[in-house]
Amino acid sequence: MKKKYMFRESKKEEIAIIFSMIIQRMKWMDDKGIHQWNTTKYDEVYPITYYEMERQKGELFVLVDMDTNEIISAAVLKKKDERWQDTLPALYLHNFVGSINHKNAGEIFLRFAEQYALDNGKKYFRLDSAEDNHCLERYYEKHGFIAVGKCKDGLYNGILRQKELAR
Repeated sequence: MKKKYMFRESKKEEIAIIFSMIIQRMKWMDDKGIHQWNTTKYDEVYPITYYEMERQKGELFVLVDMDTNEIISAAVLKKKDERWQDTLPALYLHNFVGSINHKNAGEIFLRFAEQYALDNGKKYFRLDSAEDNHCLERYYEKHGFIAVGKCKDGLYNGILRQKELAR
């Protein structure tokens, strides 16, 4: 039986697709009345050139639907993150986006990313999320991420979250 999804590093020609997903998600936030990327100039803070730099470092990952060959989710996965003040073995999720047309794309990406973290000897999977987005807070809690601190970056006020990974 053919695998339904492929998790892998992104390719150069996919950068525009990933950035387009970010823009689509910002418009979706406008439509839903969510104040996050769409009000913090996310596309200017993280322009398309940022994603190319992350790809060159081997830190930009995609989830591809094998039936349609379409990218349905993407994120930057970092081995270090300046928002965290310790050196525990962790993988850090940034710039996480799912297709607005594929339900559960983000959830599937998270499962693959957790396995990637384990395969790379990490004990924690970490991220931050906007402190005023309670829907997103519930989403991450549902997936086992607990709040462990706060961070600030420009207009962004975030909650540091982590999930201890089981071997």
